[in-house]
Amino acid sequence: MSGSLAGRAPGPARGLLGGRAHAPVRPAGGAVSTDAPAAAVDGTDAAAEGALQALTRQWSSLGALGLGLVACGVGAGHLEHHLPVGVALAALGLVTIGWGVLALRGPAPAPRAAAGVALAAGPAVLLSAPLTGTATTAAEAAALALALAVGILLGLGLRAAADPAPHRRAPGGAGQAGTLAVGALLVALATVPGLAATDAGAHAVPHGSHGLPAETGHAGH
Repeated sequence: MSGSLAGRAPGPARGLLGGRAHAPVRPAGGAVSTDAPAAAVDGTDAAAEGALQALTRQWSSLGALGLGLVACGVGAGHLEHHLPVGVALAALGLVTIGWGVLALRGPAPAPRAAAGVALAAGPAVLLSAPLTGTATTAAEAAALALALAVGILLGLGLRAAADPAPHRRAPGGAGQAGTLAVGALLVALATVPGLAATDAGAHAVPHGSHGLPAETGHAGH
């Protein structure tokens, strides 16, 4: 009996030290491995976008919004006499605006394809003037400048994302609000003159002139 006990004693010891020891450890190890990817995913999501990536995404989305507005304005001016060109430009503008809204919320959808479309959209809007026999205005120039800016910004963002070097973390809420304000100002400098040069902008009544004819008509009484 003592011999059997002595013979069985190394068995559990071998099981604790051998492969059987991993059986009770696996649930704990499995729990750790299950939590580890979740933590890694959370950490990746939080640090996926660096400061340069956040800046390029925000500014490119704002530029896309400006480009879309100008393209819609230019397209609206061609709807009466050049319907296919007007419809194409208006559709391009609406798609660009939709992409800009999605990119502003983040992440930017299909940034590589969007960069190619932006770089092609600028010359397309610019060439719509000679194609329809109309004069090139500041609207086409603004569309070209905004499209080039969007394409370049997206290219910089893609390059920053592919860089294996550690990225500086994106700024917080106050910092992002500041970069958005600066980007919106820069985009407005090109978008507002571009919209004013479209037919819709040219025929818009200035807000300060409302009621002036009525007031001047009573001036002689």
